[in-house]
Amino acid sequence: MGIRNLNPEIAMHHLVLTILLGQFTESLIKRPPYNMDELRTRATKFMQIEKHVDYHRTTLVEASEKERNKGVRPPTMGTDRDRYCLNRGPRFHNYTPLTVPKGKILDEALQVKLIPTLKQA
Repeated sequence: MGIRNLNPEIAMHHLVLTILLGQFTESLIKRPPYNMDELRTRATKFMQIEKHVDYHRTTLVEASEKERNKGVRPPTMGTDRDRYCLNRGPRFHNYTPLTVPKGKILDEALQVKLIPTLKQA
């Protein structure tokens, strides 16, 4: 949008106010540009810095992912318990009915240490 006879100082002031906070904005506030050419030059330098930082971030992330994936087996289906939890249903269609009370089975499983006992808080 063109505004006739716009004072460059006013234009730069409002431009600085509308830029998102960051290192570039902080540098403009610390040392305001003298003219639009200086503003463009400084903006170009900061854009080059951002591109450089982004490039290094992506290369570091890719390198770290390669290191993590070295020697790692592909994901498997997991244990029977994992499959049971994923399906959210019974594992078998029918089960043998119990002839002994559940409490007695639990006591015996605890004695044989099939089920770990919980530590008291």
